[in-house]
Amino acid sequence: MTQRLALIAAPLLLLAACGPAKQADKAPPAASSAEVPKSGPVAVAVTPYVGGPLHVRADGVGPITGETAFDEATIKALFPKAVVKSAFIHTGEGPPGPILTLEQDNTPLLEIGKGAEGGIGEIRLAGGPVEGPKGEALLAKWGDLGFDIVQCRAGEGRTVNQAVCVRPEAPTVAYVFGVPGWTKGGLPPVEVLKAKGQLNEFVWRPAEQAAVGAA
Repeated sequence: MTQRLALIAAPLLLLAACGPAKQADKAPPAASSAEVPKSGPVAVAVTPYVGGPLHVRADGVGPITGETAFDEATIKALFPKAVVKSAFIHTGEGPPGPILTLEQDNTPLLEIGKGAEGGIGEIRLAGGPVEGPKGEALLAKWGDLGFDIVQCRAGEGRTVNQAVCVRPEAPTVAYVFGVPGWTKGGLPPVEVLKAKGQLNEFVWRPAEQAAVGAA
């Protein structure tokens, strides 16, 4: 009798030993604490320009930055009250280049040129309520803006007979100074700039083009 009970108990013990192991094999793996939920792209809010001072900064102009596309629909969305037109301009050798012009309140506001890589190559600001990185206004006198002559060079092409100056802290922003009566080419002497130089235009370029672009 004792031998018979032992024979019955042995299979039961084997089943008891195997049962939990099989259940553990089927259990779903525990979530790892190191896993981080995936997130979608982060949207960055951009405030369109509707009026008031249009600020020229080292990293952009108003709502425009170096990441803004050269695209008429995009620029219209960023300047909803402006009249945006596409055109072409010839500035040197080769075919004319595409530009976008903006006018607001019957005043020219921006001229945006296309870069070689397809994005924004430059922005010219020669009218409207424009302010430079330090609050400088158009028509300001060269002698009042604290430039050193070593920060300036002679203009070329569209800025011939003018002086183009750049502050070290804002290398993407060129200040174009007109010098009435100066037709000799080259950079006007410091005394001429102090007497006659006035700020006619800002030219902004993305950082990767600022060092090689001519104002």
